[in-house]
Amino acid sequence: MKNHRLIGAVAVALAAAISPMAAQAQNADPNAKAEYLGTIKSSGKTASLRVRYNCASGEALWVSAKQSKSGRRAKRLTREGGSRYSAAWLQSHRNKFVCDGTPHTARFSIDTVEPGSKGRLKKGSAWVQFCVTQGEETLILSEADWVKVR
Repeated sequence: MKNHRLIGAVAVALAAAISPMAAQAQNADPNAKAEYLGTIKSSGKTASLRVRYNCASGEALWVSAKQSKSGRRAKRLTREGGSRYSAAWLQSHRNKFVCDGTPHTARFSIDTVEPGSKGRLKKGSAWVQFCVTQGEETLILSEADWVKVR
């Protein structure tokens, strides 16, 4: 239980720290990049997304998907604090990842386990953020974009 509280506190802190403005900022690793492949596959309070990514270093990964009640794009979801306007917000800091300077393709899971998460993704579009950090302040890789949900 104590471990879940710690993960929750880290999740909320990181979610607040990694704003869409940070997502637009230059990555600390100029060669770091991520590309969303296909659609988000949603199943109840869990979903998954396939990503091709490359980073040379990183300690933590956060994957997040926010969606409006209608499932349509809503600009306010892309702004800092946008999760408060979302009908669904699935996220995770628990996915395994590798940052070794070579490209990797993996499927990442998101769900409602972490504090603040809510709802279920439905057919439409979701605002997705894929962020790798080093320590508490260095944003190694940040990619944010709309991705279709099926």
